[in-house]
Amino acid sequence: MAIYNEKPSLPYYATIFTSKLLQNDVVYSVLLEKMIDLASTQEGFLGVEYAKEDIQILISYWKDLESIKRWKEHTFHDRVQNMSKELWYEAYDVKIVKVEREYGFTNTDNDLFKKRFPRIETNRGVLRVLEEQHAPLLHQYVNENKEFFEPWEPLRHENYYTLETAELRIKEVRKEFIRDIGLALCLLNKEETEILAYSNYSSIVRGVSQCCYLGYSISKKHQGQGLMKETLEEGIKYVNEVMAIDRIMASYMPRNTRSAAVLEGLKFETEGVARNYLKIAGKWEDHILTALVLR
Repeated sequence: MAIYNEKPSLPYYATIFTSKLLQNDVVYSVLLEKMIDLASTQEGFLGVEYAKEDIQILISYWKDLESIKRWKEHTFHDRVQNMSKELWYEAYDVKIVKVEREYGFTNTDNDLFKKRFPRIETNRGVLRVLEEQHAPLLHQYVNENKEFFEPWEPLRHENYYTLETAELRIKEVRKEFIRDIGLALCLLNKEETEILAYSNYSSIVRGVSQCCYLGYSISKKHQGQGLMKETLEEGIKYVNEVMAIDRIMASYMPRNTRSAAVLEGLKFETEGVARNYLKIAGKWEDHILTALVLR
């Protein structure tokens, strides 16, 4: 639903921006959020809504055509548009329409919506999909463990470590769960004041495959205590029993003995070696391919 600065009176105007991206990375997503924040401060702005699929749709609402014209001519808007043409857009299309009639429905049962997202109590923590109020915890997690994670992750842009990106990541993982394409489960302490470990079941494929890929990490100060295994045991149980995923694939670099031990303890079986499989810390790395088959 659109979030209005003020309840609009009819008629008003909408700018429909439809785009197809060459790449959809974190930098683009952060820039889009900044654009929306800036637009919301402009005279005549009413609200915005957007959907991110293969074809992205961004609709902004305005009091009148003059407000749209001023926003189009805004210096920052113009600069970002030109940058996006060079770096991100394969194609885009803009339509301006007049809204003369509207109606809708809102479900006010917030508890029903929250119950859609898993929240699992484990022996030593709470395994759950993060909510937006958890963004400072995710921000703290990635920054406290930056040097610890760097040898095992792709190179990260400095924007990755901002609070804004943490907020954006949480919005994205919640959308992915609703769309049934991914599930990110974080293990928090019992008080839910700290993230202990992170697991991500991504690229869910339905139909004849019923599979996904698994990635995971644990805070440096909590490693060696069995918390990663606790996180994955409960997460795999949920993914298998509730989401009906019965093939989970994971990979690790040969020198990552801790990761190998975790997967072995969960009964993942080695299926092969992929040469130059992923670019980690700026270098193409071989990976051991494993899978847990629960069929």
